Amino acid sequence: MEKKQADGNYKYYYYYTAEQQIGVAVADSPTGPFIDSGKPLIDKVRPGGMSKGQNIDPDVFTDPASGKTYLYWGNYYMAVCELNEDMVSIKPNTTKILIDNDTYYSEAAHVFYRNGYYYFTWSKNDTRSPEYQVRYVRAKSPVGPIDASKSEVILCKKPEQGIFGTGHHSVLPLPNKDEWRIVYHRFKFPDAVTMGRNAGFHREVCIDKLEFDKNDSIIKIVPTL
Repeated sequence: MEKKQADGNYKYYYYYTAEQQIGVAVADSPTGPFIDSGKPLIDKVRPGGMSKGQNIDPDVFTDPASGKTYLYWGNYYMAVCELNEDMVSIKPNTTKILIDNDTYYSEAAHVFYRNGYYYFTWSKNDTRSPEYQVRYVRAKSPVGPIDASKSEVILCKKPEQGIFGTGHHSVLPLPNKDEWRIVYHRFKFPDAVTMGRNAGFHREVCIDKLEFDKNDSIIKIVPTL
């Protein structure tokens, strides 16, 4: 995440997972070197009384409407908190659970904004499964509420072309255009699907178009080779 400082310069914040905790490192350039803050931003204690899951897969989003920056994370649950202006600490009493089970959600939350809607996207199933897929639901606030049961699949396998395990994505607009791309990983083509549970560790990174209909709903993505 890039953030302009009071002196007009920029700092860059890299959020990552290690040992089921989430850390953050800071640099003056997007190419580093990044210096770790020295302590976990999110430790191993599960938020909101969750008895299952892990504190992994951070996603950071700055709300264009309010300027506030939020951190989303979690495997089995989706949690959110607001970051302080320093970007390396959490604003007290802002942590909440947005999804509290894995019926429709597994991990890898990613949030973006378009035309007044906050798009909550995530991966469902295990990264080692051919059924790994991306789901989404919309909201009018970056902190929900959201109803995972109303989520829809927007990216999944395409067996007839040997495409499996599509997930753990990010979404970005092209500069100065209402044109969007989704970046994700899937089983390495063509042989990883033959590796059983190890398939999910043999990946390739892919980019495909992400498009919207007249109601601002995401049109199901057709993965390409």
